[in-house]
Amino acid sequence: MIPVKDTSSKGFAAVTILIICANVAMFFEETRTGSALFDLYGVSPHDIWLNLTNGRGSLLRLNLSIFVSGFMHGGYLHLTSNMLFLYVFGPSIEKELGWMRYVVFYTAAIFISFYTHTLFFHNSDIIVVGASGAIAAVMGIFIVLKPKAKITSIIPVFFVIKIAQIPAFVFILIWFALQGLNGYFTIGAQTSTAWFSHIGGFVMGFVYGVIYRMNR
Repeated sequence: MIPVKDTSSKGFAAVTILIICANVAMFFEETRTGSALFDLYGVSPHDIWLNLTNGRGSLLRLNLSIFVSGFMHGGYLHLTSNMLFLYVFGPSIEKELGWMRYVVFYTAAIFISFYTHTLFFHNSDIIVVGASGAIAAVMGIFIVLKPKAKITSIIPVFFVIKIAQIPAFVFILIWFALQGLNGYFTIGAQTSTAWFSHIGGFVMGFVYGVIYRMNR
């Protein structure tokens, strides 16, 4: 399923658009400079683990690398799919939380998603980049605050493409189940996709959504 539009969202979501622009600008800088950004800011779970357990390196520098890595991507497909999901699910959450809380929420999700992945793959030297974990957090809070929203989606069925409006809770639960299955089957193996970053971000967003909903 490929999300196209949240039918409940109306109006302009400035911060979401700015985040998308920042990700796109970072990607073009990656293509311009080659591996320079990865060499400068790339961080692996093992790097994070050694800093936390042995104090290796600067914690400030490490967290700067994590933050920057949250705006970097490994290719055009990685970037396009992430930005499409953010474009669909981000605006409603931005409007619900307000721009300042939304920025804090998104930033916190970058760190939580990276640290969650580290807990499960702390021996991995594979550099982790991408906004997937933060976007997963947006989807986690979305399912709590906007479960009845309809997501216009493209559904490829063999050689036929169908367009359908799927309830948000159905779309997101299917998506999360796939992340969980992939995460489970990669435990103990080397993987270039940080499935537990997605899972950690989603859980963070879901929990925050429940707390927010109880107190609003």
